[in-house]
Amino acid sequence: MTFAVDQSMHWTDHYVEYGFAVVKGVVGPEFIDPALAEVCRLLDHENLPLKQWTKENTPTRSPVPISEFKVCNTIYDQPGIRRIIDIMFGSPDQWNGQRAWQLFVTPYDTNAKAELSKGGHIDFVETPIPTFGSGFMFQVSLVKSEPFSGNITILPGTHKLVQMELAKHPEIFFPSNPFFNNIFDVEPFEFVAEPGDVLLFHHLVGHSGNNNHAANRSPRIALHCQGLRKEWMKEIDPSAKGLSPWQRSLAFTGGPHRLKRDEEQWIMEYQKTRKTKPKVAAY
Repeated sequence: MTFAVDQSMHWTDHYVEYGFAVVKGVVGPEFIDPALAEVCRLLDHENLPLKQWTKENTPTRSPVPISEFKVCNTIYDQPGIRRIIDIMFGSPDQWNGQRAWQLFVTPYDTNAKAELSKGGHIDFVETPIPTFGSGFMFQVSLVKSEPFSGNITILPGTHKLVQMELAKHPEIFFPSNPFFNNIFDVEPFEFVAEPGDVLLFHHLVGHSGNNNHAANRSPRIALHCQGLRKEWMKEIDPSAKGLSPWQRSLAFTGGPHRLKRDEEQWIMEYQKTRKTKPKVAAY
């Protein structure tokens, strides 16, 4: 069994409550078709049917710099994407304009099982974890995906647990702190998508990558993007009027909360001094 989206909720409320939301058909074929053609060309798969993409012949990351993707680089110019960013931040003036995205491909794996990964992670491995941060993540599917085709899975509601723990203990690290031992043991949501569907997820919600053993052997192909705000938030009052969906997802039920330090500066300074590079996301 997997977690099902509550269709009675507006997607912004679903994001606040569960740490993720799915918005259907955000991007149309006028972008999807040439973007997928560009991916095929740059992966040297122009003449290879999608069902023949395998772990042996297909890279999971682009073999060329992202700057060579002329079509995919326009993802942030798509009206539906900009509308989502504006709604999440409550204003068209809050996005910082950064076009931060990666290509994620999960080709068929003959040796994989048709199952989802156990547990999950957050994207802050042995590094300071921002209580508020500066934005949210979103994935745009370029293809129709199937169950067990390497889709990302989200662990609903776990963002609240992490937030509340950070409010009390802001210096905990993942995964070494015992707090993280069991919190991701929840029913997962698998992002099975149509072309142009968008998944949004909270920076603190647990999630996981999966192997591809789909019945129809099709690959998962998605653009993994960040929606980043101009300013990092330093405090919040849940009772304040006019909070954006992004702010509401960071509003603790225990009342107003103010950070004890400048998280942005803290993280930047830590990254300068750490001896090992943070692990690369694979989902």
